[in-house]
Amino acid sequence: MELSGIGYPAIIVKSVDESVDFYRKLGATVLYGEPNRDDHESVQVLISLGEDNCLMLIGPRDPGFKIAEASLGTGSMQYITLNVTTQFMDQAFFELSNAGIQGSEEIRRGYERLIFLEDPNGVLLLLVAWTVEPPAGISRARILARAAQFRDEAGAVFIEEAHVRRAIAEIEATS
Repeated sequence: MELSGIGYPAIIVKSVDESVDFYRKLGATVLYGEPNRDDHESVQVLISLGEDNCLMLIGPRDPGFKIAEASLGTGSMQYITLNVTTQFMDQAFFELSNAGIQGSEEIRRGYERLIFLEDPNGVLLLLVAWTVEPPAGISRARILARAAQFRDEAGAVFIEEAHVRRAIAEIEATS
């Protein structure tokens, strides 16, 4: 068997309308909404987060219906990362504030720039931009695999921006 990617994660939400509104503010678009075939008391909405990256929101048909609160533990989801461009990250505080969304200050970790925020259901989201924008046509997975090799050769603990830059340069030179 060969995997070709993640189809989409599905999140159970308290309010489909509030959740759709929140993700639209982040730039998502609704692909479709329909009754949930497995649970006639709920509806589902598939949203696009860019290209073939989607998220399924599943929530009660009746907005007054109470859903049990989630708890962390084995098998639970810790967070979802959403890739954004370096250009967006440069303006993230302004863009999020204008959309009425509160997030953390930007955190830099190696080759990544991060902002944490929560959706209306308490799902932790992580907006991620690389410190160097990956070139079009070169997958992030390919870049990271090569950057990890450079990290290992250097005896470093973490993948840093220099490893990513070197990986990109090598991949571009051999493509």
